[in-house]
Amino acid sequence: MSAYNEEFNKDNVVLRYIIVALLAELKSRIYYYNQVDEDTKRKIEIPFYYSVTGNERFLLDNFLYETTAEGKAVGDYELVPRGIVQLSSMAIQSSNLTNKFVRAELVKELDGELKTFSLMTAFLPVTLGMDVTIVCSNNLEMLKATEAIISMLYKTQSFSVDLGMIRVQAAMVVPEDLGQERLFEYALNDKKEFKVTFSLEVQSFIPVFEGGKVSLADVDVLVKDSLITTTGGTKESDPERKGIGVYRDGALYFGNVMEQIVSNIDDIRKAPTNEIYSNEGYVNPDTILTGPQFSEDDTAIDTSAPESKESEGFRNAEGEDDPGTEDDLADK
Repeated sequence: MSAYNEEFNKDNVVLRYIIVALLAELKSRIYYYNQVDEDTKRKIEIPFYYSVTGNERFLLDNFLYETTAEGKAVGDYELVPRGIVQLSSMAIQSSNLTNKFVRAELVKELDGELKTFSLMTAFLPVTLGMDVTIVCSNNLEMLKATEAIISMLYKTQSFSVDLGMIRVQAAMVVPEDLGQERLFEYALNDKKEFKVTFSLEVQSFIPVFEGGKVSLADVDVLVKDSLITTTGGTKESDPERKGIGVYRDGALYFGNVMEQIVSNIDDIRKAPTNEIYSNEGYVNPDTILTGPQFSEDDTAIDTSAPESKESEGFRNAEGEDDPGTEDDLADK
């Protein structure tokens, strides 16, 4: 297995995928320029990180014990300026749910080949509330960061979330109000930090497969265990695995599934007349005459009766100047 296909405990978590996509979208999006000297400007990009606060054991393992064992400096390394993103709330937008019966296709690796799998999917719309804090070193940087947020993020920005060979759309919405916190009073041991805090809403979707019977993590398990049922009722691996894998009876199956419709135009009289199913009562179409027999006999083109003398005189068939003067019609 290649490094791309390696799986970890952090995989197959949809909310984590959305947060990672948000951080990737914010990366290098917010920046400003500092005037270093009279002729030089330096671009300052604000990196964004997800908050690691709230778990003391995690902080001790990553910034104390591990750093001491590796001979590094004890403590976390905080960049200034930097952005910190933290998930604060989540809500399901049930009013935006349109159709729960959509067949979605996703691609998974199976025995070194990319195979397509089809599952009934309901895309559940969710809204994630994010608290964002940008830490700056002085008042001027705080004002520059605030201006960059307004000009580069307001009001909506669209991006895509890769859930592992299945892509959903997302959008981040910046609210109207931004708060600024300035620390005017501090002692000698206090951090001299200026902060810009604001809220961010992320609107995206969580796929629900087969009415909640299959999760995103279950798909990987089912892909590795794609089985077919033999005549004896036992299940064994399908060596060919042709076509699209479809979920049925708790497993993903290949074959014996209507994957394409092959149709032709034929006479309705060739259909069975005495049976219910179309594959019963079969009759060889070559033995059925579905149209009139072709005749090779010559057919006269003009078979109309000859016109009478009275009709020819009435319509002046001969083109006379004074019709009727030389025949019996002039005397009548």
